[in-house]
Amino acid sequence: MKRYLRTLAILLPLVAACVDGDDPANPTLDADFIGYSEPADRQTTCGNCHISKQAAWVQTAHSQAFATLENIGMDDNPVCQQCHTVSGWANQADDSSGFFAVGANAKHFYKDVQCESCHGPGAPHVLNPESTQPLTTIFADTGATVGCAACHSGDHHPFVEEWRSSAHGNGTHVSTNPSCQGCHNGEVALRRFDRDAKFIEMSGTPGQQITCAVCHDPHGRDNPAQLRLPINEPSLENNLCMNCHQRNFAPVMTSTRGAHSPQGPLLIGIAGWIPPDFNYDSTLALSSHGSERNPRLCAGCHVESFTITDQITGQFQVSSTGHRFKAIPCVDANGVPTGAANCPDGERRFNACTSSGCHASGAIASGLRNLLRDQLTTNYIDVMWKDKDNDGQLDPLPIDSGLLAQVRFTTPGDFSATGAGATTLTVGEGVWFNVDLVKNADGSFGVHNPFYAEALLLASLQALRDRYTYLPAPPAGLQARMNRRATMLGVRSR
Repeated sequence: MKRYLRTLAILLPLVAACVDGDDPANPTLDADFIGYSEPADRQTTCGNCHISKQAAWVQTAHSQAFATLENIGMDDNPVCQQCHTVSGWANQADDSSGFFAVGANAKHFYKDVQCESCHGPGAPHVLNPESTQPLTTIFADTGATVGCAACHSGDHHPFVEEWRSSAHGNGTHVSTNPSCQGCHNGEVALRRFDRDAKFIEMSGTPGQQITCAVCHDPHGRDNPAQLRLPINEPSLENNLCMNCHQRNFAPVMTSTRGAHSPQGPLLIGIAGWIPPDFNYDSTLALSSHGSERNPRLCAGCHVESFTITDQITGQFQVSSTGHRFKAIPCVDANGVPTGAANCPDGERRFNACTSSGCHASGAIASGLRNLLRDQLTTNYIDVMWKDKDNDGQLDPLPIDSGLLAQVRFTTPGDFSATGAGATTLTVGEGVWFNVDLVKNADGSFGVHNPFYAEALLLASLQALRDRYTYLPAPPAGLQARMNRRATMLGVRSR
C-alpha cells in the first residue's frame, strides 16, 4: 500500500500519513482497503478521482454510519461495526480486513460505509485503473453475505426479509420477455434509471428480481432514502412507483389483454377508457388517497415502517420496514406482520390509513373499503359483467352474464377481429376494459381512487346503454340511485 500511495502522491494526498509507526500521526493502514484520505472531512480516497460520486455520497446516511453507532453507545460492538465500517463485510474481501485489520490509531480511516464497503478493496484499482474495476453486486436475498442484503437485514431492520416475501422480491414476476423487462427484470429496470450503472450482473443472463438498487441509488442524494425518483409527485414519469405501475392503463387496438398495472393512473384519475364527453368532479380526489394528507402517494400507504413491542412485557419484538409493500398487511395478535396473502379485516393492520389522520380508526377504514366493494359490485360490475367461468375474459351469454355478455352475444362484431372491433375501439370493448380494470387489474378494487373508480363505472354503464339500445333499462330504484350518485360525483357523459 505504501508503495502505490507514494507513486500516486498527487492523486492521493494520504501518502504523508502512510508510513510505518504506531503513533497517531503515523498510522499503519490496511494493505488492500484504502479508506479515507481525510477522515475529518469524510473525503474518501476513491472520491479524489470520482468527484461526483463523493459529493453525492457524503450527503447520504452511509457517510454518517459510524456516528449512528456512537450516538447509541454501540460503536465498540464488533457485530455492529461490520456494517458501519469499511471491511470485508458485504463484499468479496476477507472479513477480517480493513477496519478489523488495523490498530486503533488507524481505525478512523475506515469508519462509515465508504465506497469499498460495497465495491471491495480499492488498492488494485488504484494500481491499475484500466484493468481492474471493483464492481459491486445488485444481488439480494435472505442469508446473502454480499451486497445490500448483508447489512440491511435482521430483526432491527428486516428490509431484505420483507422485500423477499413481496412481489418485487419473490421472483414470480421476473420476465425474459424484452417488452416486459423494463419493469420485470432487475438488470434492465436499473438501466432505465441509470444508463451508466455498472455492476457484476450487467453482462450476465438477465434474471434478477427488482432488487434494492433498482429503487435506491447507492450514490444518490436528491431524494429521501436515496430513492432514484421522488415519491411525492403525481406524475407517471417522475414518480418512482408510478414509473412502472402504469402499464396498459388505457385500451389500445394492438392489444387484446385488459389493463395491466394501472395503479398510478387510477390514483391520479386518468386510467381507463374514457366514455364520450366524460367528466366528473376531480376535486373529490383531494379528499381521498391523493390528498395533501398523503403526500407520499403510493408509498404513504404501501411503505409503512413501524416497531412492535410485546403487549404484556412492553419489550421490543420486531421492526417492520414496510418493504412487503402491503397497505393493510395481515398481522398476528401482537401486531406482527405474518406475511399471509389473505386474512379477515380483523386480522389486518390499518394504521397506514389512520396515521395521517385520513381515517379516524382502522374499523372506519375497513368499513369504507367493504362498502366501496359492495357498492361497485352491486351497482355496476355485476350489472355489466359476471365472469361465471372465472377465465378473466368476456364471454357471451350464457357462459358469462351481465350487459356486456349480452352485447357479446347480440353484437359479436364489436369484439371481433373481423368486425367493427377490428378497426375501432368500440363502446363494448372500452366498457369491458373499465370493468376489468377496477375489478381485477387495479388490485385494490377501486380503493386507490374510490370517487374516480365509481364515476368511471357509472359513465361506462350509461355509455353502454346509450350505444346498445336493445339492452334492458335498469330497475327504477337502481336508476334513481345512479342519478343521485351521478349528481354527487359530478358525472357528465354524452
